[in-house]
Amino acid sequence: ISKPDHRSFNSSVYQTLVLLSSIFLISCGRLMNSSLISSNIKIKISLLIIFLIGIGIRFFYFPYDLPLIMDGLDNFTYATAINYYGHLPVEWTPINNGWPIFLSFWFSIINLENTLQYMQLQRVISITISSLIMIPVYFLCKKYFDEKIALVGVALIAFDPRMILNSLLGITDSLFILLGITSLVLFLKYERKIMLISFILASCATIVRAEGLFLFITLTILFFIKYKISKEILKTYIPCLIVFMLILIPIIDYRIDVAGYDGIFQRGALGATQIISMTDSDDNSEIIDGLSLFAKYLGWIMIPNFLIFLPFGVILFFKHRKKETNFIIIFVVICSIPILYAYLRQAQDTRYLYALFPIFSLISLYSVKSYLEKFKRKDLIIFLMIAGILTSSIIFYEYKKIDYEKERELNEFAKSIPIVIGGLNYHPTVTQYIGPSEVKEEWPFVFYDETRKIETVQTNNYNNLSDFISNNKNKLTHLIIDDNSNLPDFLNEIYHNEEKFKYLNKIYDSKSMNYNFEIKIFEIDFEKFNLNQKLEK
Repeated sequence: ISKPDHRSFNSSVYQTLVLLSSIFLISCGRLMNSSLISSNIKIKISLLIIFLIGIGIRFFYFPYDLPLIMDGLDNFTYATAINYYGHLPVEWTPINNGWPIFLSFWFSIINLENTLQYMQLQRVISITISSLIMIPVYFLCKKYFDEKIALVGVALIAFDPRMILNSLLGITDSLFILLGITSLVLFLKYERKIMLISFILASCATIVRAEGLFLFITLTILFFIKYKISKEILKTYIPCLIVFMLILIPIIDYRIDVAGYDGIFQRGALGATQIISMTDSDDNSEIIDGLSLFAKYLGWIMIPNFLIFLPFGVILFFKHRKKETNFIIIFVVICSIPILYAYLRQAQDTRYLYALFPIFSLISLYSVKSYLEKFKRKDLIIFLMIAGILTSSIIFYEYKKIDYEKERELNEFAKSIPIVIGGLNYHPTVTQYIGPSEVKEEWPFVFYDETRKIETVQTNNYNNLSDFISNNKNKLTHLIIDDNSNLPDFLNEIYHNEEKFKYLNKIYDSKSMNYNFEIKIFEIDFEKFNLNQKLEK
């Protein structure tokens, strides 16, 4: 796959879009018209084609030459430290450390030259896992629908633009979703040995993200709804429970030793306490705001493809409800609790809902089946639907994608920031590349918050510059600003009226470096600042 030019919607993207769609339609059309190939083989080859196109799109948009940032960087540095020490670090740990532990295994068996290559390996692993989610989704959809209809559900996952973007970040979500949906699919087979594996995967999912605890609760409820409580049934459930806990206990013990809390049960108890506190309060504004945020993001993630299938699918899902579909309702309700909690805490991200995407794909098939009943040539309509999903996904991704050329410039700019700077205000674009700029090129290494030379100071809850500087004198040494609407007004004022602030000395201006954006760095002269404070009083 050639390295793309990540600019505006250019001709290369159009050509790739047409090429992918043509390959899909031609390949599937020939498959369906061939009388020499069995139906089972046709389905398998169609799945392979969808998988290859899905993973191909991800690699087409691969952010070459860019380091990992934010959560992806934290996971990377922790995985790197595991390889450096040869054991789990005792200085620090992420709350959810399952993903970096998983990464550390691959880092240990694959030899690369430098840190950036290992960062790209992390992305490659994330992309691969994201693409593999389509396999358990296929088996889930096949349990309720015809194999051909199930292909549409697979396409909704494989080509979803948000899943594509998320996989490029190298974070926990892809592995968590894969473990979670595989656990559910295996559980629904209702075989004792396989059910044990389901609980093992649920335990692994809980290590990856604490929300996996709700997956375990869901499986437990579904288990006793299916079989009722009896001595014979407890002989199956108790081993599942024991294995679930045996996998968690070492991780819980480690997290308590290093971080002071387990990040699973204590975190769940804290969340429950906070929700109870909100409901007992006379002021219900937090709950209303959280529910509004949940509804807002739920509506937003339906665009582009779920909007066509999911709403009508929900209506048909409840209309044709039976015992097996009740299990899906229970799964959605319980697994939505931690998602709702995140939005009650004012989380501003759609990624919390991604864990429900496999179920959304399944429910969407109710409307797909209804649409197909109106046509005679069902095979043709199915593949037109999948081609439409592919096309709309790429168009949506192109519309919302990150400008990687600008990101590369921001990364280069962050590398040029003098290390004499002790602390900077948080900046929504530049500061996310400051951490990667401090990482060593030679791998492995040890790098965590306490080892960083440049500290980032949050600007939340500040309305004026004086209070911001006064309350952070022990951390803050410089200010980094540009004409960015996401910066507080008191920082934007410096950008437009820098001569007004006599205690700020401009030491850096990106325009002098021929960048396509202007970012200024000011050093705080605390003697002049203190004098200014006295004069104002």
